[in-house]
Amino acid sequence: MDKVKARKQGNAIMVTLAKKFNVSEGQEFYITQEKDGAISLIPKIEDYFADVVEGEFVDDEDKLARSISTIGSELDE
Repeated sequence: MDKVKARKQGNAIMVTLAKKFNVSEGQEFYITQEKDGAISLIPKIEDYFADVVEGEFVDDEDKLARSISTIGSELDE
């Protein structure tokens, strides 16, 4: 596990990421902090489905769900 040290730059606290993490300059992230203090960076993806092949995310459960038809208010509960 790598170790980094936070440093102050202007009014911000900065953490430097090593090159081995393949983070591009200008790459955007969503950042969250858990109750225990753990910080997560989640890469922002502009369009997750941009290069999807038709049917790539369809599995047997999806096929089963397509064959179900409602006759009343089953989904209102």
